[in-house]
Amino acid sequence: MVRGPISMAIVGAIALAAVALVVGGPRAFEGILPPQVLDMVEAMAQPTDFDLAGRSGDSPADFLDDDTDGLQAKGPIAAAAGNEPVFIKDVITGYTTRAGSDTPAEITTIRQIMGCRPTPPQAGSTVAHVRAGASKIDLAMSTYNDSHLAAAVQQLVNAYRSSGTTALLNLSGPSYQAYDVAVTETAAPIYLVLETGPGLRMWNLHLAPGARIERVVLLGGSQAGIANLDPVVPVEVILDDGLQSCGIQPAYALNQGAMFFQSVELGVISDEEAETRLAQINDRVAAYDTWFRDTFGIEASTSRIGFDQGTLSVVGPVPAAEEPKAVYASIEGAKIRMTQDRFFEIRGQVAEGEDFAARVKAIALTFAFGDLQYLRQGASF
Repeated sequence: MVRGPISMAIVGAIALAAVALVVGGPRAFEGILPPQVLDMVEAMAQPTDFDLAGRSGDSPADFLDDDTDGLQAKGPIAAAAGNEPVFIKDVITGYTTRAGSDTPAEITTIRQIMGCRPTPPQAGSTVAHVRAGASKIDLAMSTYNDSHLAAAVQQLVNAYRSSGTTALLNLSGPSYQAYDVAVTETAAPIYLVLETGPGLRMWNLHLAPGARIERVVLLGGSQAGIANLDPVVPVEVILDDGLQSCGIQPAYALNQGAMFFQSVELGVISDEEAETRLAQINDRVAAYDTWFRDTFGIEASTSRIGFDQGTLSVVGPVPAAEEPKAVYASIEGAKIRMTQDRFFEIRGQVAEGEDFAARVKAIALTFAFGDLQYLRQGASF
């Protein structure tokens, strides 16, 4: 009598696993499905003869798309030297993207450097440059300021005016996105330049036995940090606003599948306009390459390791069968160094009434003289 319901539960879990792989990967059900089921889902996501998104093939390149949003990892691949795709299982052991509920044991706040030039690499070290876009690994940590609160208040007002309720409104501050870096290079110390696109980034470092980090430079992003780095290794930071004040504009050549080239092909952009725009892009790329080369000794455009969407970059060679791989290090219980905005919170560790949503509602109530009904009559905030 009991076997039927249990069997249906198992079938249902497998069905949810399939949806997770197709839509959002194993992270889609983190915190909902039991850990044992999540382990099964993640095992299903490993490179096999066929993935549930309808993609098949034996080569890592089969899981890399060149489309309008840039280079997109659509399977269990990492970016390696030359921005070539490699299978994640070939470079790191114990890898998982289930970090959404991880909380660190220790957080040290760091600030941007003064000036526009980080400390240069030492003689004999190897400079490695990781530039990464979206990973979709949202962490339980967020940081925000008054402008984020103001935007959320307006969102709350709009929702209340249209529906008369805020019950379904999910208010939260910007969260850090994790991105993993596996270091397999052991022949020389690594001077690591980690460059973030828009948003908040938490770089998570995983070393192979014998790998050594000389220094880490965090470039770009509105806020950034690094986890699982030896506390004695120095970290220097220049965020987006710092780069802007220095007149530095990160720029890279467009991928072949970019919307720009499709627009040219469809005639939306004339050949003359396309030529002008490409010349402007090339000028920005050359200017950034010049600053990068003068600062780190390598060009940004030719040294980049990282896709526009993905979760892992590899610094160093793919280990041979008998060689040790990088070892995954969790953010749970890790030591983290990070920049922060005015407010910072870890989900589940904020005093009642002091989290992002509570602050937003308190501000809205103040404007509404204690009664949200007044919000339906007022102007924009």
